[in-house]
Parts: sequence; C-alpha cells; structure tokens
Amino acid sequence: MNMANEIFKNYLDEESNKGNFFYDLVSDNDDFSRIFKIINIGHVNSCDEAKILINFLTDCSNPLREACAFKLQDVCPIAEKYFLNEFSKNKIIKGIIDINPNVSRSICSILLNSKEIAKYIEHDLIVKIKDLIEDIKCYERDNKDFFNGNRRNTKNHAKNKKLFALYWSLEALFFCFSGKYNSQVLEILNYTINFNDYTIREKTAQLLKKIDNPPLELLQKAKDDQNFYVKIQVYDKMTLKIS
Repeated sequence: MNMANEIFKNYLDEESNKGNFFYDLVSDNDDFSRIFKIINIGHVNSCDEAKILINFLTDCSNPLREACAFKLQDVCPIAEKYFLNEFSKNKIIKGIIDINPNVSRSICSILLNSKEIAKYIEHDLIVKIKDLIEDIKCYERDNKDFFNGNRRNTKNHAKNKKLFALYWSLEALFFCFSGKYNSQVLEILNYTINFNDYTIREKTAQLLKKIDNPPLELLQKAKDDQNFYVKIQVYDKMTLKIS
C-alpha cells in the first residue's frame, strides 16, 4: 500500500480526520476490516480518494481485490473524472486480467457504465493485447497448443493463464471500442479468429460486429464458424455468402 500511503500523507494527516473511511483504509492493516470499510464507502470526492480506493484492486488478497472491484462498479459511473489518471488506468488494465474472474467481470461492468474511463484506457488496452499476442506467439512456436485442434493440453497452467488474459482483454475491449483504432483492432481479430478455443473466437466475432464495413473474408470466417456462439455474433452483419 506504499502508493496509497504517500497519497494519504498529502491528503489527511490531522487527528480530526480519524473515522474517515479513506483515512482508516490506509491506517488499518486488517483485510477484513478494510473490506468492511470499502463496502461502506458512499462517495469518492477527489483524485486522491480514488487512488486510495483503486490501489486495493491489485497486489492484495483475493477478497480485498474483489471487494474493491465491486465498490468501483458503484462509484466509477458517478465519479469518472477522479479516475482519469495514469495510476487508475494502470490499475484497471491490470485488474482486467485478475486471476479472479469476479474482479475481471466487475471491471468490464465499470467500462460498460463509465464511458469516459472506457475511452481513456482504450489505446493502452489495445497495446496490452498486442503484447499478450506476441507472448502467445512465442509460446505457440514451441507448444502448438492454441491453434492445433489435435493438441489441447487443458491442464497447462501457463497456457490457461494466457488464454484467460486474452479472453477478458477482448471482453474489456468490446466495452471500450470506439472505432478510433480500427486498423489495430482488425490486426488483433485477424489473429484471434483462428484460435482453437471457441471462447476466443466468440469474443473476436463480438468485436467484429462493432466495426463498420469489416473485411468480408474475416466476417465470413466468423459466420462459417462451426460453433453456434461464434456465428450468432455476426448473423445480422452479412446476408450474402462470399462465392
């Protein structure tokens, strides 16, 4: 909590502020007590308060991260301006790929309901996805796990961690998508549409339907997918089959 402590020293240091939830969050060392205080936060009224709260989104115990993510769903839509900074952006992007899917799901809910935050992180999220894809390509050269239907090592932790991160990153990008970075997004989708795991292809098709006049070859590939959940994403995007 070093960053929160530094922020806190510049924010509240008077005896009269004891009892303030943000004061107590930093001064308390008990996770259960911190969770209770987070749950009881009603409003975020400054950038410092936002940073103190969102600092618990990463590098903390699982229950504490989850409580923080749930609370952010409530406060972000009505206090967006306090989260439009590099510190909060980095925390949100890291939270998207938390090992706890409840945290990832909560972050996606924030992006759905907080348009300014979604807009603010979009470009950096795309960069993170491209970096993740490069990491996957390195893994794939040795293991051939992601695209070869005959090799599916479902118990490989390294593989599943990358797959999980890509899934939630694509889900988050769906809520951030503005059309401003179409060429970069299409570069990503041209790669992910070929994944063996249908959940990645489904998220690919979900994003594809947001793009105006997408490449017909890519669209057709999604529409011809053998998995219903993939093809249903683009069923109304194209009516004529490529000959």
